[in-house]
Amino acid sequence: MDIIVKAKCEVPSRVKEEAVERVEHATRFFDRLLGVEMVFDSEHNSRIPEPAVVEVTARTKGHHIRAEGWAVDHRAAVDVAVGKFERQLSRYKTRMVDRSRRRGVRGSASPAVRTPSPEGPAAPEPAPAWPQPHIVRTKRFELAPMLPDEAAVQLELLGHEFFVFTNAASGRCSVVYRRRDGELGLIETVEHRGEHADDQS
Repeated sequence: MDIIVKAKCEVPSRVKEEAVERVEHATRFFDRLLGVEMVFDSEHNSRIPEPAVVEVTARTKGHHIRAEGWAVDHRAAVDVAVGKFERQLSRYKTRMVDRSRRRGVRGSASPAVRTPSPEGPAAPEPAPAWPQPHIVRTKRFELAPMLPDEAAVQLELLGHEFFVFTNAASGRCSVVYRRRDGELGLIETVEHRGEHADDQS
Protein backbone atom coordinates (compact mmCIF):
# COMPACT_ATOMS: atom_id res chain seq x y z
CA MET A 1 0.00 0.00 0.00
CA ASP A 2 1.36 3.40 -1.00
CA ILE A 3 1.54 6.26 1.48
CA ILE A 4 1.92 9.60 -0.28
CA VAL A 5 3.17 12.59 1.73
CA LYS A 6 2.55 16.15 0.57
CA ALA A 7 3.77 19.28 2.32
CA LYS A 8 2.37 22.75 1.62
CA CYS A 9 4.89 24.24 4.05
CA GLU A 10 8.33 23.51 5.50
CA VAL A 11 8.28 20.21 7.44
CA PRO A 12 11.40 18.40 8.74
CA SER A 13 12.13 15.11 6.96
CA ARG A 14 12.23 13.27 10.29
CA VAL A 15 8.69 14.40 11.11
CA LYS A 16 7.48 13.08 7.74
CA GLU A 17 9.24 9.74 8.29
CA GLU A 18 7.75 9.37 11.76
CA ALA A 19 4.31 10.20 10.36
CA VAL A 20 4.60 7.48 7.70
CA GLU A 21 5.66 4.96 10.36
CA ARG A 22 2.66 5.92 12.50
CA VAL A 23 0.24 5.48 9.59
CA GLU A 24 1.78 2.14 8.60
CA HIS A 25 1.32 0.95 12.17
CA ALA A 26 -2.28 2.20 12.24
CA THR A 27 -3.19 0.33 9.03
CA ARG A 28 -1.50 -2.97 9.88
CA PHE A 29 -4.77 -4.71 10.82
CA PHE A 30 -6.83 -3.39 7.88
CA ASP A 31 -6.02 -4.82 4.44
CA ARG A 32 -8.73 -3.12 2.38
CA LEU A 33 -7.04 0.24 1.96
CA LEU A 34 -6.00 1.13 -1.58
CA GLY A 35 -3.74 3.98 -0.53
CA VAL A 36 -3.15 6.72 2.02
CA GLU A 37 -2.29 10.38 1.53
CA MET A 38 -0.89 12.68 4.22
CA VAL A 39 -0.94 16.45 3.76
CA PHE A 40 1.04 18.84 5.97
CA ASP A 41 -0.11 22.45 6.02
CA SER A 42 0.18 25.53 8.20
CA GLU A 43 -2.20 28.41 8.80
CA HIS A 44 -0.58 31.85 8.69
CA ASN A 45 -3.09 33.56 10.94
CA SER A 46 -2.22 34.80 14.42
CA ARG A 47 -5.81 34.19 15.58
CA ILE A 48 -5.35 30.43 15.27
CA PRO A 49 -3.63 29.05 18.41
CA GLU A 50 -2.85 25.73 16.70
CA PRO A 51 -1.56 26.61 13.22
CA ALA A 52 -0.02 23.25 12.26
CA VAL A 53 -2.43 20.91 10.48
CA VAL A 54 -2.03 17.34 9.24
CA GLU A 55 -4.68 15.58 7.18
CA VAL A 56 -4.76 11.81 6.61
CA THR A 57 -6.99 10.42 3.86
CA ALA A 58 -7.31 6.71 3.08
CA ARG A 59 -9.01 5.26 0.03
CA THR A 60 -11.05 2.07 0.06
CA LYS A 61 -13.23 0.67 -2.68
CA GLY A 62 -15.99 3.28 -2.82
CA HIS A 63 -15.14 5.20 0.36
CA HIS A 64 -12.71 7.74 1.73
CA ILE A 65 -11.66 7.81 5.38
CA ARG A 66 -10.36 11.18 6.53
CA ALA A 67 -8.93 12.52 9.77
CA GLU A 68 -7.47 15.92 10.55
CA GLY A 69 -5.25 17.08 13.38
CA TRP A 70 -4.44 20.60 14.54
CA ALA A 71 -1.69 21.47 17.02
CA VAL A 72 1.08 23.95 17.83
CA ASP A 73 3.57 22.00 15.70
CA HIS A 74 3.40 19.28 13.05
CA ARG A 75 4.71 16.47 15.25
CA ALA A 76 1.86 17.06 17.71
CA ALA A 77 -0.60 17.45 14.81
CA VAL A 78 0.46 14.02 13.53
CA ASP A 79 -0.38 12.53 16.94
CA VAL A 80 -3.86 14.04 16.83
CA ALA A 81 -4.54 13.13 13.20
CA VAL A 82 -3.28 9.54 13.45
CA GLY A 83 -5.21 9.01 16.69
CA LYS A 84 -8.42 10.08 14.96
CA PHE A 85 -7.48 8.02 11.91
CA GLU A 86 -7.05 4.86 14.00
CA ARG A 87 -10.48 5.37 15.57
CA GLN A 88 -12.04 5.96 12.13
CA LEU A 89 -10.47 2.76 10.80
CA SER A 90 -11.67 0.78 13.81
CA ARG A 91 -15.22 2.11 13.43
CA TYR A 92 -15.18 1.46 9.69
CA LYS A 93 -13.97 -2.10 10.18
CA THR A 94 -16.66 -2.69 12.82
CA ARG A 95 -19.26 -1.41 10.38
CA MET A 96 -17.99 -3.72 7.63
CA VAL A 97 -18.10 -6.73 9.95
CA ASP A 98 -21.58 -5.78 11.17
CA ARG A 99 -22.91 -5.46 7.62
CA SER A 100 -21.35 -8.78 6.66
CA ARG A 101 -23.02 -10.49 9.61
CA ARG A 102 -26.41 -8.99 8.74
CA ARG A 103 -26.11 -10.21 5.15
CA GLY A 104 -25.22 -13.66 6.46
CA VAL A 105 -28.28 -13.75 8.69
CA ARG A 106 -30.59 -12.64 5.87
CA GLY A 107 -29.10 -15.22 3.50
CA SER A 108 -29.37 -18.19 5.86
CA ALA A 109 -32.09 -20.79 5.39
CA SER A 110 -33.21 -20.63 9.01
CA PRO A 111 -32.71 -18.13 11.81
CA ALA A 112 -29.63 -18.67 13.93
CA VAL A 113 -30.27 -20.26 17.31
CA ARG A 114 -28.22 -19.06 20.24
CA THR A 115 -27.24 -21.86 22.59
CA PRO A 116 -27.29 -20.89 26.28
CA SER A 117 -24.01 -21.33 28.07
CA PRO A 118 -23.79 -23.54 31.18
CA GLU A 119 -23.22 -20.43 33.28
CA GLY A 120 -26.55 -18.89 32.23
CA PRO A 121 -28.14 -17.07 29.31
CA ALA A 122 -25.86 -15.73 26.63
CA ALA A 123 -24.85 -12.13 27.00
CA PRO A 124 -26.34 -9.73 24.45
CA GLU A 125 -24.11 -8.76 21.57
CA PRO A 126 -22.53 -5.32 21.93
CA ALA A 127 -24.01 -2.52 19.87
CA PRO A 128 -22.03 -1.60 16.75
CA ALA A 129 -19.54 1.19 17.32
CA TRP A 130 -20.43 2.90 14.03
CA PRO A 131 -22.97 5.72 14.51
CA GLN A 132 -26.42 5.25 13.03
CA PRO A 133 -27.49 8.72 11.84
CA HIS A 134 -31.04 9.34 10.68
CA ILE A 135 -32.29 12.01 8.29
CA VAL A 136 -35.03 13.73 10.30
CA ARG A 137 -35.73 16.67 8.01
CA THR A 138 -35.52 17.42 4.30
CA LYS A 139 -35.23 20.90 2.80
CA ARG A 140 -35.63 21.73 -0.87
CA PHE A 141 -34.61 25.04 -2.37
CA GLU A 142 -33.61 26.47 -5.71
CA LEU A 143 -29.90 27.08 -6.19
CA ALA A 144 -29.70 30.71 -7.23
CA PRO A 145 -26.90 31.54 -9.69
CA MET A 146 -24.48 34.05 -8.17
CA LEU A 147 -20.80 34.80 -7.88
CA PRO A 148 -18.79 33.56 -4.85
CA ASP A 149 -18.56 37.09 -3.40
CA GLU A 150 -22.35 37.40 -3.52
CA ALA A 151 -22.70 33.96 -1.90
CA ALA A 152 -20.34 35.07 0.89
CA VAL A 153 -22.56 38.08 1.58
CA GLN A 154 -25.62 35.81 1.65
CA LEU A 155 -23.86 33.51 4.11
CA GLU A 156 -23.19 36.43 6.45
CA LEU A 157 -26.78 37.68 6.14
CA LEU A 158 -28.21 34.26 6.99
CA GLY A 159 -25.75 33.62 9.84
CA HIS A 160 -25.13 30.06 8.61
CA GLU A 161 -21.95 27.99 8.65
CA PHE A 162 -22.23 27.21 4.92
CA PHE A 163 -24.22 28.27 1.87
CA VAL A 164 -24.86 26.23 -1.28
CA PHE A 165 -25.25 28.05 -4.61
CA THR A 166 -24.75 27.75 -8.36
CA ASN A 167 -21.57 29.53 -9.40
CA ALA A 168 -22.65 31.96 -12.12
CA ALA A 169 -19.14 31.94 -13.57
CA SER A 170 -18.89 28.16 -14.02
CA GLY A 171 -22.46 26.90 -13.76
CA ARG A 172 -21.39 24.34 -11.14
CA CYS A 173 -22.74 23.70 -7.68
CA SER A 174 -20.48 25.37 -5.10
CA VAL A 175 -20.36 25.96 -1.34
CA VAL A 176 -18.99 28.81 0.76
CA TYR A 177 -18.28 27.87 4.37
CA ARG A 178 -16.87 29.36 7.54
CA ARG A 179 -13.36 28.22 8.49
CA ARG A 180 -11.85 27.68 11.91
CA ASP A 181 -10.10 31.05 11.77
CA GLY A 182 -13.35 32.90 11.06
CA GLU A 183 -12.53 33.46 7.39
CA LEU A 184 -14.51 31.91 4.54
CA GLY A 185 -13.63 29.02 2.24
CA LEU A 186 -15.00 27.97 -1.14
CA ILE A 187 -15.70 24.42 -2.32
CA GLU A 188 -16.12 23.98 -6.06
CA THR A 189 -17.37 20.78 -7.68
CA VAL A 190 -15.46 19.21 -10.56
CA GLU A 191 -16.25 16.53 -13.09
CA HIS A 192 -15.96 13.01 -11.68
CA ARG A 193 -12.73 11.32 -12.80
CA GLY A 194 -12.83 8.25 -10.61
CA GLU A 195 -11.10 10.03 -7.71
CA HIS A 196 -12.19 12.75 -5.34
CA ALA A 197 -10.72 16.15 -5.98
CA ASP A 198 -8.11 17.40 -3.54
CA ASP A 199 -9.54 19.33 -0.61
CA GLN A 200 -8.25 22.88 -0.85
CA SER A 201 -9.45 24.00 2.60
